[in-house]
Amino acid sequence: MLNLLVAVDRSLEASFALRTACFLGHQITVRPIYVFDPPGRDISLGAGWAWKSWERDIRRQAQRDIAALVQAERNLCANIEDPVIVMGDPVQEMAAHFWKGGFDLLVVGVPLKELDLLALSRRFRQMARKARQGLPLLLVKHLKSISTVVALTDGRAAAENALGVLIRLSAFLTVDVTLVGLPRHGGSMTDTEALNLNRGLAILSEKGVEAAGFTASSLAPEALAAKLKAADLVVSAYDKDHHNHFHDVPGHDLQAVLIYIGSD
Repeated sequence: MLNLLVAVDRSLEASFALRTACFLGHQITVRPIYVFDPPGRDISLGAGWAWKSWERDIRRQAQRDIAALVQAERNLCANIEDPVIVMGDPVQEMAAHFWKGGFDLLVVGVPLKELDLLALSRRFRQMARKARQGLPLLLVKHLKSISTVVALTDGRAAAENALGVLIRLSAFLTVDVTLVGLPRHGGSMTDTEALNLNRGLAILSEKGVEAAGFTASSLAPEALAAKLKAADLVVSAYDKDHHNHFHDVPGHDLQAVLIYIGSD
């Protein structure tokens, strides 16, 4: 059983995120979270009763806004639980609720509040560093069932944690997996790529997940870019250079990205 926290609002991207979570099957628990961030949230309204009245009205409107979306998806996906509705900064509230609730994966449609894939992952990275907690994050750009996966590993703990999340998801999916070994800073490119690839393949194989393996240097840049663009899901760790792992593939060309954000 996997417990997913899924960001929802009235956008098409949120619908994609919720539907993608439902694609994973009936052994997945889906908890929607709607973070409303109304204009004037940080403006003092004077007397306490005025603030409480304003917040109550805003919360009621938020509940009405999200009820139709959740009910429409629940007709197709019975394992959607009642939504959590909170007010505040969306990234901050989602991350805090994820850690507090002990969820296994946070699913967010992109763009969110005009934040694209890279900008949103940076914001969550800031939250993870501040909280000193790891965060597995699935960013969904397009609505598509997941059957082909390209995973990137540079041998770091975060990369292997990302593979661990992929292993857990693979129990609910029938997928073709390709693993690409990346170099780690400070070593020979060829040697570290092969080492990281073989270690990643062993981690997957031990849990019954078979994968085709390549080192990044064995693929022409355009070949790797084509694999990433064609994949239904790209799996990677996040670090300050993680956008380089995508070899200049624009975020809008990726279907969905599973990023493990480390706490360091």
